[in-house]
Amino acid sequence: MDDSQSQEHLMSLSGVAQEHESQPELSSDRRSTSSSSDSEHDSELESCQDIQLQQLEATLTASPTKYEAHVEYISALRRTSQLDKLRSAREAMNALFPLNPTMWREWTQDEARLVSGGKDVSAVESLYARGVQEYLSVPLWMEFLEFKEKHDADVAQHTAEGLSKMRSLYEQALSATGLHLAGGGRIWTAYRKFEQTVLSNMVDATTEVKAKQTECIRSIFHRQLSVPLSNFAETLRDYKEWEGQQGNDIGNEVDELHGIPASVSAAYKKGAQMCMERKIHEEKIASGMPADAELLHNFLSYISLEESTGDPARCQILYERAVTEFPVTDDIWLKYTSYLETNLKVLPIIRTAYARAVRNCPWVQALWNGYLLALERSNAPELEVSAVFEQSLQSGFGFQTPSEYLDHFLTRADGLRRRICSLIDDVDKQTYHATLHETFVRASLYMSTYFPEYIDRSLQLHSYWAYIEAKLANDVVAARGVWENLIKASGWMIEVWQGYISMEISLDNIKEARTLYKRGYSRRLERNGTEMMCEAWLRFEREHGSLDDYDHALLKVRSRLTEVRQLQQQQESKAACSVAASSAEKQENFCHGKKEKRKSEQFEQDELVSKKQPVYTDECTVFLSNIPLEAMEENIREFFSSCGGLKSVRLLRNRYNGQSRGLAYVDFANEECLAAAVAKNKQKLLGRQISIARSDPTSSRNRHMVRDHGSGQRNVRKMQISEPKMGRDVKVQATVGQAQPPTIMHRRGGHVQLTGRNTFAVPRTVARPLGFSGGKGKESLEEGPKSNEEFRRILLEKRE
Repeated sequence: MDDSQSQEHLMSLSGVAQEHESQPELSSDRRSTSSSSDSEHDSELESCQDIQLQQLEATLTASPTKYEAHVEYISALRRTSQLDKLRSAREAMNALFPLNPTMWREWTQDEARLVSGGKDVSAVESLYARGVQEYLSVPLWMEFLEFKEKHDADVAQHTAEGLSKMRSLYEQALSATGLHLAGGGRIWTAYRKFEQTVLSNMVDATTEVKAKQTECIRSIFHRQLSVPLSNFAETLRDYKEWEGQQGNDIGNEVDELHGIPASVSAAYKKGAQMCMERKIHEEKIASGMPADAELLHNFLSYISLEESTGDPARCQILYERAVTEFPVTDDIWLKYTSYLETNLKVLPIIRTAYARAVRNCPWVQALWNGYLLALERSNAPELEVSAVFEQSLQSGFGFQTPSEYLDHFLTRADGLRRRICSLIDDVDKQTYHATLHETFVRASLYMSTYFPEYIDRSLQLHSYWAYIEAKLANDVVAARGVWENLIKASGWMIEVWQGYISMEISLDNIKEARTLYKRGYSRRLERNGTEMMCEAWLRFEREHGSLDDYDHALLKVRSRLTEVRQLQQQQESKAACSVAASSAEKQENFCHGKKEKRKSEQFEQDELVSKKQPVYTDECTVFLSNIPLEAMEENIREFFSSCGGLKSVRLLRNRYNGQSRGLAYVDFANEECLAAAVAKNKQKLLGRQISIARSDPTSSRNRHMVRDHGSGQRNVRKMQISEPKMGRDVKVQATVGQAQPPTIMHRRGGHVQLTGRNTFAVPRTVARPLGFSGGKGKESLEEGPKSNEEFRRILLEKRE
């Protein structure tokens, strides 16, 4: 095909049709205007398409495994008629991903329209052959068969070679789709019609040849009638009609299958019953339904039904239909491959299924492992197995966990070990052993590089590696090197020492094992590893050592265990101190924060109270003490109800918990009521004798202690008293009010007059102030502490 034909075809694909002859003639002006606008539109469209292509090419260069970008790029190339790029883009995508049936049909249809010679026919046939291997697609098979019949010269001329090739292709199609209950009948019908066409063209053939061809057609009918297909009734009707043309009557009023071989008749009845049973399942998975969770559930239910019948071939077809709808659902592939291995057990089919599975789900390590094992079971060459292993690591899709990578390397090592054991030639063994050694080295490096924090407690890789070196290669030095390198990296693990020692004991290297115990017992191992090492050493000497060896080990072990216990005690003590210090610090911070919060809250409360609380003058007020803590304002009101004139009751409460302090102020309206209230002094309230006295606000103003009983906030004033000493004025601060008895200082600084000689509220340094002498000093002392002005006046009088 030349380039002009290719360009013309691709233009038709993009929807640009040339229909000038069918359009009515236009004037020259209108034609020129239309042509100009069309060219401008085409230019803009081409510019946009070029920009889109450049963007998609940049995306694929940066992310070649981006599936959606490949699909968009191919679609854009089809619209722009770039044949070479389109082919390259499809090949590049298919190298990474399997193409779905729709994409294969587009590709093959595009190429089929460009066929001009035998070489092109072979190329398109190769495309069809690749496409039908990716997914199960009855329409793609039908197009493949039609293309073969139309473009293959031998088939078209019905030569012996052509008939052989066509029948072989039909048999392949039947193997792939013949049991497809919904669509397989199309392949059977096409096969019959092809053979009928061959028979009709046998004009000059002998009777024997025609009879043989007739029997071939009858055989296809019988085979189709024996298979449960959705068009079974139509097939029976066609068969009766065809047999009638041959002069044979099939069926009667009693039995519609009369004249059909008994085996075929029985199979037909069974197939019809199976179709009826599966009709509801076929309706739930019919083509065109969205590929969602419901469809997946319907497929799984259908598969369970087929598996219960025990027909592996029918199950295989149904699995193929499922993976076509859900190609990247790894659970379907895992179930499919497992079923094939367990029930079908045909190695080529299993191997092909795994090859397709890893292309669809390359991130599933279990599928890659199954693929390697399938290759090994089918005796695939080492080059192919090695290529698959490399592909699994370089596919661009990583496995889920580090343990999956480890298991994958171990699977590869297993295959190499088994291959070495099956060889006879020593040269081949050495070659494969070098490959196995390289695999272990690569696995260790891979795990330490990409998963440095991963810890394999079972030591699968290194213990297996050391075993291979010691047993298979007879190289104990190399095996010890494996363990020594592991000790350098993970010598704190007790499992490493146990594995190393176990290998030496298995090799009857008792001396080397004892040396390892002597090295390992003094190491700092994690958790209780040291105790385990010491106990294992003693057990080892009981089983393998002499009495001197046991005594030596016992001496070392006792000393080491003592050190370990002391270290543990120190660590526990240090940890306890650290915990205690941390707890104390937290408690201190908590208390400090709580205290600051209380101060802040109390300040805010005082500010609020100072604004909202009424001011009490206490001009006609009594002070109550020794009140029962359970007494409330209502009880006090009831107690003074006989006095009359009660205005308010102020029960003093704890500022932190709000409980009563046993103190109260009661305001009255007049002196008569106040006198009646004071007369109730020493009477009982709720069974407890209380004290009642008149509150004296003038005394409170003259004192140095001021308290606000309404808010519960104490404001302590500090006294500054100067005393001549060594020629200097020494200021002494004394806090007054904290140690006062409740009858003196009750939230208001004391409203009851002090009587007698009281010095407890005055610092000792001023108990006898300057100027004190005889009665004057006594009278002055009884009057209360002197102020600074009073002391200054006394000093001036003395100097005069």
